[in-house]
Amino acid sequence: MQLPPAPLEVVKDELVEAPGAEPLEDEGLEREEDLLADAQAHREAATGALNALRDDGGVLDQVGSVRALLAGRGPFHAIEGRLRALSAELDDVAGDVRGLLEDLSEDPERLAEVRARRQLLRELQRKYGERLADVMAYRDEAALRLAELEGHDERAAGLDRERAGALAAEQAAAAVVGAARRAAAPGLAAAVTGHLAELAMPRARLDVDVTGPAGESVSFLLAANAGEPPGPLARVASGGELARAMLALRLVLTPDGEGAVSTVVFDEVDAGIGGEAALAVGRALAAVGERSQVFVVTHLAQVAAFADQQIAVTKHERSGRVTTRATPLGPEDRLVELSRMLSGLTGSDAGRVHATELLAAAARGAAPSAGRASRSRRD
Repeated sequence: MQLPPAPLEVVKDELVEAPGAEPLEDEGLEREEDLLADAQAHREAATGALNALRDDGGVLDQVGSVRALLAGRGPFHAIEGRLRALSAELDDVAGDVRGLLEDLSEDPERLAEVRARRQLLRELQRKYGERLADVMAYRDEAALRLAELEGHDERAAGLDRERAGALAAEQAAAAVVGAARRAAAPGLAAAVTGHLAELAMPRARLDVDVTGPAGESVSFLLAANAGEPPGPLARVASGGELARAMLALRLVLTPDGEGAVSTVVFDEVDAGIGGEAALAVGRALAAVGERSQVFVVTHLAQVAAFADQQIAVTKHERSGRVTTRATPLGPEDRLVELSRMLSGLTGSDAGRVHATELLAAAARGAAPSAGRASRSRRD
């Protein structure tokens, strides 16, 4: 219900003028006013009715005379019984009329009170609701709203206290989280740095900088070579260094598979390495493949050998357009592709022998995995 423009204090005072009002009070007052306003005429009508019923020769006497004429006559026994019941009913009616007649009296003061009350209720209905029930509902709503406004300062003070308590709790929790993050940062940095050394970055160092009350600002800083100051990983690392740093982070952060993502893609993770370093990268990728599906784009056979599934990516020109094709390799085709990656020659027997040895070494160095795919690219 929409509030009127009047101040709530005024609304409350007006509605309090009708204490004890009930939703149907106006109907009862209407009946009472009708009774009081025409009391004299009501008394006259009741007196006339009572006389017609009980005076000599009245209705009761006439019904009694009819009963007497039919009494004891067999054919009229049922009718005589009905007349007896009618006489009893008419006698009750006469009693009720007499009772009402005794209660009827002119009362100008009460009549004035009733009319004033009805006028008050009509005025309230005009301002606050079509029905008296609507007025009463509005009274309750206005009282509640006024109580809320009158208690505004107390409520505001309570909210300030709650806010202060929440801020204090938040700051305490932030301090705990921040301390935990700062305590964990050196260990994380050392573990990642150790893996970088295995991934052909022997002089690299990763630092983890944690700032903010809750340690909410975390920066990974990389010094890829000895004597270099560490800088933001995303800015100072090459594509290959960034890929290997992410690989090292993945190895440290999900050592047992908990929290591992479903699919990881590495591109240029083998940039600038070869030999034993490439084998180390391959083994590390195989370790990540224990817990996630790993896609690696590589030019190195040492890395591709660790994959469960190798896919050859080739380019073809047709009708003046270049298209790219990805072909899953079977065991024989894989030997051919690995020998090509090793020697640059498709039919090299030495390359084939070397590829066989490489696959055997990879099988010994990597346990069964959740899925690793290597894409060897022919540009």
